[in-house]
Amino acid sequence: MKTTVYTLIFLFSFLSFNIAHGQTDGTLEESIIRATRNANSVELANYFNQRIELILPDKSGVFSKEQAQFLMKEFFDSYKPLSFEIIHQGIRENATFAIGRYHYNNGQFRILFLAKTIENQMLIHQIRIEPQDG
Repeated sequence: MKTTVYTLIFLFSFLSFNIAHGQTDGTLEESIIRATRNANSVELANYFNQRIELILPDKSGVFSKEQAQFLMKEFFDSYKPLSFEIIHQGIRENATFAIGRYHYNNGQFRILFLAKTIENQMLIHQIRIEPQDG
């Protein structure tokens, strides 16, 4: 229940911002999904905004693109993926959100992405990774 409340707060807090620089169709780019599935922090970082909010199991904050790439590499190294799939995605106020299931050897995480298309490029503004039961 606590995770669901945080997830809803996360989605509504981000989506309430009015960033009117581009359009989106509500679908996360396939290369972002592939980078996550392949634990490729370098490829994933190509889609990071200059400042990105990360909420990870052991660290949270707003980080530079370079810091965020390093932190995602640490996450991927600690929790090597067995699979990753998007379970829900959509659009609200020109922002794309996607929720995925990330399976690793000892369990799974729920990963939430919030992205905005700016000047024809999708940029991730926030990633939230939280443990998920079952």
